[in-house]
Amino acid sequence: MKLSIQVEQDGFTARVAQAFDLDFDGTIETEVPDFEFPEYNSYNIGLIVGASGSGKSTILKKVEGDCELEVPWNPNKAIVSHFVTPEEAIERLHACGLASVPTLCKPYHVLSNGEKYRALFARMLEDDLVMDEFTSEVNRETAKSLCVSVSKYIRKKDLKNIVLASCHKDIIPWLQPDWVFDCDSGEKFENDNVQENLNRVAKITIG
Repeated sequence: MKLSIQVEQDGFTARVAQAFDLDFDGTIETEVPDFEFPEYNSYNIGLIVGASGSGKSTILKKVEGDCELEVPWNPNKAIVSHFVTPEEAIERLHACGLASVPTLCKPYHVLSNGEKYRALFARMLEDDLVMDEFTSEVNRETAKSLCVSVSKYIRKKDLKNIVLASCHKDIIPWLQPDWVFDCDSGEKFENDNVQENLNRVAKITIG
């Protein structure tokens, strides 16, 4: 599938076209891989991977119109106070790698970027979650441990239709998704086929 957008040409675009010897008419076309989501409620975790600009966000919009969700935080309350029950808060935040008492009792706005990301993910961790740029805000070791604990939580609670997108293919073996769609190659792996191809996909990425 091709998406096309038109931009107004001016002196800036003309200078770029000249510098790179391009014949630019203001039209930008992007090739988005064809992908159909598996049957609703047939999976726990799905993962879309691929380089920036490969079509991940466009595919996600098929199930969620806007992946940039606004989650409100009360600046006068601790992050642990933003859940239905204390038990749910502790379980979800622990699953997302936030386990220290000082961190749980801090307000959201004083957390580090990595802590904010994990607190936000804990708030959103329910059926039908759609999230772009998964693990982009944390370092790679934290990303791997996050994937392991989140995957365990999702399967323990039997959450359904969790769809994540990431440019980091190194998380695949740690997340153990039910299906993977690789926007770079156009390949889709699902069920047992995912397990057969996990190491191969990860090795291609790592080199």
